[in-house]
Amino acid sequence: MGDSRRDDLTEEARDALEALRRIAPFDRIDPAVLGRAMPEARIRRLERGEVLLEPRMGPPESFFVLLSGRVDGLAGDSDGEPVWSLGRGDSFPLGALMEKRAVGTRQVAAEDGEVVVLPAAAFQRLRRESEDFADFCNRRIGHLLSRPPQPAGGGRETGMAGQGAMLDPATPIRQRLETNPLHLDGDTPLAEAAGRLETSGSEAILVELDGGWGIATLRDLAFRGIVRAQDPDAMLADIATRDPVTVDADTSLLEAAVTLAEHGFHHLLVTDGDRPVPLGVLDEASLYRVNAMTPGLMHQRIRRADGIEALAAIRQEVPGIVGALLDSGSGFAPISRIVSGINDAIAHRVITLTFEDAPLPDDLRWCWLTFGSEARSEQTLATDQDNGLVFDGTSDPAETRRHLLPLARHINEALDELGYPLCPGNIMAGNPDLCLSVEEWSQRFRGWIDQGTPEHLLNATIFFDARALAGDESLFDRWAGSWREPARKNSRFRRQLAANALRLQPPLTLFGGFRTRSRQGQRGIDIKTDGATPFVDAARIEALAQGAAVTRTDQRLALVPQRALPAEDLKAAYDFIQRLRLRHQYEQIGRGESPDNLIDPDGLDGLTQRLLKEAFRIARKLQQHLAIAYQL
Repeated sequence: MGDSRRDDLTEEARDALEALRRIAPFDRIDPAVLGRAMPEARIRRLERGEVLLEPRMGPPESFFVLLSGRVDGLAGDSDGEPVWSLGRGDSFPLGALMEKRAVGTRQVAAEDGEVVVLPAAAFQRLRRESEDFADFCNRRIGHLLSRPPQPAGGGRETGMAGQGAMLDPATPIRQRLETNPLHLDGDTPLAEAAGRLETSGSEAILVELDGGWGIATLRDLAFRGIVRAQDPDAMLADIATRDPVTVDADTSLLEAAVTLAEHGFHHLLVTDGDRPVPLGVLDEASLYRVNAMTPGLMHQRIRRADGIEALAAIRQEVPGIVGALLDSGSGFAPISRIVSGINDAIAHRVITLTFEDAPLPDDLRWCWLTFGSEARSEQTLATDQDNGLVFDGTSDPAETRRHLLPLARHINEALDELGYPLCPGNIMAGNPDLCLSVEEWSQRFRGWIDQGTPEHLLNATIFFDARALAGDESLFDRWAGSWREPARKNSRFRRQLAANALRLQPPLTLFGGFRTRSRQGQRGIDIKTDGATPFVDAARIEALAQGAAVTRTDQRLALVPQRALPAEDLKAAYDFIQRLRLRHQYEQIGRGESPDNLIDPDGLDGLTQRLLKEAFRIARKLQQHLAIAYQL
């Protein structure tokens, strides 16, 4: 039988129907239901610069599905950077049509293209008659979660400049490289190399060495070259950095910035697949407009800092880095990795300055442990300390603690001075209960896993997110091995962890509104406890179940079975919540306030509210997966 509904349509409507059937979610909608909504549908051309919708037009009269081209949402009457951009397959304006209100942005065709247009009444009919389409409109807007939440009020200014970030998560490194890098042999005399570098105007030289490649920078020639200047036989190979950190040319600028920040370097050797000759050298300064604010330079200054005052000045620059990355559209994972890398470097410098002249026994080996968000490389602008110590090599743990505890307490107090508050729960290395030998820690972990009391479960949520920060890292491997495999094998313990995690439900009411809490006279959502923690807890349990050593939540969420929830949805929802949290804290600092995690949902724009609800729904689904997996 033919499709009578299709036969009743005009040629223009049939063309629109055929176009929609190739696009999700319309490809899943019953053809008869879709056909009933199509009599007045049509495809029309878009011309660049054409204004499709704007707030003064009132509630939209049409629903659009973009077939080609691009549509930008602009704040106010400006023609500046778009708040968002839509491409092929995107539908708009969902929120305004669903709530029968005006749009919040001016929506302009940024490129020529084509769009399917349906009357608002047809959109509403399709929502009523198609469960798939209603689900898409009401719940399946998770694809928007990957777009950054906007500052309150829709603007970008907070009183603190974003420091002009040049980073772009979509642009590959190859687009920022010099087209003709300076390439010299390692046996080039230093004087000749310096002259060639000055003539080229470059910052670094790609150096060909025996069996590999190296980098020589202007700084190398200016400082390390001086030492060799008295040697007439000094060659470029004598000062070049051998085996530099490499990165592929198709890596994004943002990921390159994270790599530089994590290693504390200023240059990366850029390779191109299997090509034998590198493409060139990426200079950190090319990633930023404000060179003094680059993470690499901050790491260098941290390593040279001789006391608390110098480190405190560097610490105050971190919000500017965060603002730059937020304004560039960066995701939470790279931002937090950069922030955590800077915090790691500051803590490491404090530890180094404290331990370097300490009169410790020769046979003592120690490792400084970091827990919680710092261990997960997920620190924001409001963070306290969570750390501990593990040691070995001595026969008397009590005597060893007599040596280590004064040093640990000094470090905790110094970090407090630097803006990393003392932990209210005393989860710090200066606590005798957290300064233990490998065997003492092992006995404690065995008790937690075997007994599983409420206190033990709470401890697991703290100590099972851990990294080595300073000292002998081989001790960390033994320390982690004492709990990772036992936790993997003990399903009862993991079931207890899952039951404990399910007590903290995402803050949604029965009817889909926000559930707020009161704190110091203000109501809001604790975006950390109510929003991020359900993801963190569930991801930790998944990692324990698989014996995985990864610590970052985005890495752990990738371990959740695809049949339960797509990893992309989980990571996008978690990323959205954490970026909203970072943006909130950044704006508070800009206003001279102490950063916190309490967000008033009424202060968010309509789109951000809907996306936050969707992120919470995904958290709820993740908890449902836990409940099923552990029969809770």
